[in-house]
Amino acid sequence: MAIRSFLILFILFFFSSLNPILSLYEDQVGLVDWHQQYLGKVKQAVFHTHKTGRKRVVVSTEENVVASLDLRQGEIFWRHVLGSNDVIDGIDIALGKYVITLSSGGSILRAWNLPDGQMVWESSLRGPKHSKSLFLVRTNLKIEKDNIVIIFSNGRLNAVSCMDGEVLWEKDFEGESLKVQQVIQPPGSNLIYVVGFASSSLFEMYQINALNGELLKQESAAFSGGFLGEVSHVFSETVVALDSTGLILLTISFQNGKISFHQMPISNLVKDSFGPAKIIPSSVTGIFAIKMNAVTIVIRVKDESKLEVVEKTNHETSISDALSISEGQQAFALVQHASHEIHLRVKLAHNWDDNLLKESVKMDQHRGLVHKVYINNYIRTDKSYGFRALIVMEDHSLLLLQQGEIV
Repeated sequence: MAIRSFLILFILFFFSSLNPILSLYEDQVGLVDWHQQYLGKVKQAVFHTHKTGRKRVVVSTEENVVASLDLRQGEIFWRHVLGSNDVIDGIDIALGKYVITLSSGGSILRAWNLPDGQMVWESSLRGPKHSKSLFLVRTNLKIEKDNIVIIFSNGRLNAVSCMDGEVLWEKDFEGESLKVQQVIQPPGSNLIYVVGFASSSLFEMYQINALNGELLKQESAAFSGGFLGEVSHVFSETVVALDSTGLILLTISFQNGKISFHQMPISNLVKDSFGPAKIIPSSVTGIFAIKMNAVTIVIRVKDESKLEVVEKTNHETSISDALSISEGQQAFALVQHASHEIHLRVKLAHNWDDNLLKESVKMDQHRGLVHKVYINNYIRTDKSYGFRALIVMEDHSLLLLQQGEIV
């Protein structure tokens, strides 16, 4: 009887040990390659590759986890599991040493010490009404000697000190019907633009002094065809949107505070287009994408009246955020999933025709499709740029791709 009980317990233990690692809550740090660890579904990733110290990537997940991982092996340096109602809205790195998280519907802003994950400060950001949450961390935006974070949440625009979390100024949009789509701070400028839709057919722009929150200009313009979905920011003072039918692209310029619209039927760009489109927002200067059924169309904006299709594909496509690699130069990655392979290309934003990097790797089908891609650059021994890509798969696993191999 004792032997039979022992065998039953052994069998149960054996099969239970075959379960995969499903989230950050499992203490399996460093036991398996990191691309085999299931961290929960990654919502956002930010690279930190200082010249000294170990290279890291900071991730947030749909399980309300923020964690710092070793870039090469996936070892977990530190992690924090926030409360079930403390959903993470965004993450970034400030001053090269703090991980900034926005959570709880944009009402809690925290700074964590990058090396050890200790919380440095926490700020409560209340506002007059519920709204979309957006935040910007800019190294070139300072009040006196203090770098600031710009947050729009709960109907209020806030400037918060990166050093201690103090709210330096705030601007309410309580009486406004504005549904904010983008908060834009052009590089090297002390201006902030808050843009969005005040109704189904009214576009509004607010120009604000980033140093003190003063409203400098407010303009609105109606478009009889109405608007649909999100907008994509393509230049400092230009966004792209869809009309209410999803069949016409609108280039909306607000240069010098003057709003203008330019219409382009998608059928003029893609002859065999059909059905309404959906904009895939991008942070890459001059580039955005739309999806029509299963077709992804990448479009370059030459100016507000000239749009050019640079790629059309039936393959599942993901586009990374822009990566600044030098003064005035941005790189970005496109990942396409075709059959048993992942194809990665890295390009300069202003030069679609050439590739900085082009690689392909075999991929097991059980991982599903590519969900998101993030890129980072490094300097090779010959002083040229190399790139690594962090890829989030449909099964929530993470892959680090470098030099044509999954690391």
